[in-house]
Amino acid sequence: MAEERIDKLTDHAWATARAKSVTDERVRIQMVRSNYLTARGRLQLRHYPILSFTQHASPSLSQTNGTVKVWNGSKYLDYLDSDESKTMGSNVTDVVSKDFWFDAERGNVYLNSWTAHFSASPSGVDAYVSYKYATATTPDDIKLSAIYLASSIIAVNDDLNLMQEGDDSMDNRTKSEMWETQGLKMLEPYIGRTLPLARAVAGFGTVR
Repeated sequence: MAEERIDKLTDHAWATARAKSVTDERVRIQMVRSNYLTARGRLQLRHYPILSFTQHASPSLSQTNGTVKVWNGSKYLDYLDSDESKTMGSNVTDVVSKDFWFDAERGNVYLNSWTAHFSASPSGVDAYVSYKYATATTPDDIKLSAIYLASSIIAVNDDLNLMQEGDDSMDNRTKSEMWETQGLKMLEPYIGRTLPLARAVAGFGTVR
């Protein structure tokens, strides 16, 4: 219960065992470098780190492995569908002659060539991305916050009768409130955390 509460408060998944899925997140493509006809593009996903994308041969596997659907002027192409003949780099440095690659840690998907001067999609959305995200190694302060919040639940739950009243100066309800306050305070740096500057216009190309 405490772990799930932390995930909801921080809008994140702090362990791969509780990885969250996103379906068809709307993404605008940022032009990183441009010439007259084409540009390199970058998509900043809302959640990160992302679990590795995997190219798939069957449309039935698309939601399992993820999708990166990019508007090409007439339809959305799924870059992860092997039928589209798009080549994927294995990591952020494997970019030579690749059509796209991604930075899992920062939630960025890069397009080697993106036609910027085409008719807009009917929805006005450059791309839709489906993916899973989670942090592989839970930070120590998140773990400690979970301990405080779990202790708060135990202390205040009289039905469980897991924590007897002691002879000290604080009753269980006071202890519960104190532990909850400590647990929530440790989450403050993670609540409403800002995205990397990939969504910003200044300093990194332009956004259509």
